[in-house]
Amino acid sequence: MPVMFWSKLANFFNRQSSTTSDVQSIPNNTLSPRDSPQPEADLPHIPSSSSPVPKNIKTPSPVPDIPEEPEDVQVSPPPGQLLNRNLSIAEDRPVKTPPRPPAKPKPILPAHNLATSMFDGFVKERAAPELPPTAGIGFPRAASWSSSTVADILADPIGRQVFRCFLFEALAEENLLFVEKVEEIQKLKNAADIQTSIQDLLDQYGSYINLSSNAMKGLNDAVNSDKPDKKCLDVAYKEIMKLLENDQFPRFRRSALYIGFLEKLLPRAYAEAWANSFDALIGNTVGRHHFRQFLINVHAEENLRFWEAVQEFKGQKNKSPAMWNMGRTIQQQYLREGAHTEIFLPHSLRQKIDEKIKAKDVDVTLFDEAIKHVEQILKNDPFVRFLQSEQYTNLLNKLD
Repeated sequence: MPVMFWSKLANFFNRQSSTTSDVQSIPNNTLSPRDSPQPEADLPHIPSSSSPVPKNIKTPSPVPDIPEEPEDVQVSPPPGQLLNRNLSIAEDRPVKTPPRPPAKPKPILPAHNLATSMFDGFVKERAAPELPPTAGIGFPRAASWSSSTVADILADPIGRQVFRCFLFEALAEENLLFVEKVEEIQKLKNAADIQTSIQDLLDQYGSYINLSSNAMKGLNDAVNSDKPDKKCLDVAYKEIMKLLENDQFPRFRRSALYIGFLEKLLPRAYAEAWANSFDALIGNTVGRHHFRQFLINVHAEENLRFWEAVQEFKGQKNKSPAMWNMGRTIQQQYLREGAHTEIFLPHSLRQKIDEKIKAKDVDVTLFDEAIKHVEQILKNDPFVRFLQSEQYTNLLNKLD
């Protein structure tokens, strides 16, 4: 080979050796990732512009500069993940939905009784009636109302006024006023006056009373007739009287208003006599009321309630369907096994009553033996404890 070739080859290896030694002399901590030394096999020597380039060596393409990323790079993490300061994805965390804006509170409306709202207009038009004075009224007279009928108490001016006060408190006075208005119309004789009065009756009470369509038709026909018949009032009158008798009068007899009125009339001698007679106690409306309150406290009220229910049963027409229905109701409420208000009776006596009700062989004597048994239970312990109770002592102290 020519001498020139070997001379150039020697110069090439000398330059390679010097370049490697220069790179190794640089401290490692001053080199960037791009300037760090690489193996000679991977990085062939790139001759400088002043050095002749051998013909058999290809010049590599220049390596492009990699732009440095700014320190604060905003990278949007995937949904449900958070990005830390080093741009690494942190652990998954649930994405919380922003809370809804708080709902506006509903305005608090004043409490309003539905029953009161139905009769607001009617009640506002009338002042509350007052109880009659007790002067000149004997206790037997007032006590008789508890065992009478609606017709009987309305026939007594004092009884009618006491009953009116109860109906006003019970928001049912319109029924009594309707009855009184009908009684006034029945006394009229002039056709025009009758027609006008019936129209006034409908205008004042038509929206407040509960009448059947048949009764309302009769009243409307009378208003539209030139010669109204007063008999058209009979159906409506009987319906309201029946409502008073079956619904409102029984509640009146057990009401605090009526019991309080009787207490004002009760002589002390009557209450003192109860200490010697169970029958006198249970037969007196005021005494029975206070005895019931005592029995409620000792959880024995069902016996007295059964006794009172049987008294109402005996007031029905003997052997009538109404008596049978009431007898069956009493049997289901007080004698049926497992009933909430079941009373204790011998099995033979209970079975005898059940058989009579099934056979519809019901008369006024159906519960006689059961009543004797219950009265004996009440006499043995509850009656004695009642006479020693504060309930009885406090009542005596209130009486003159």
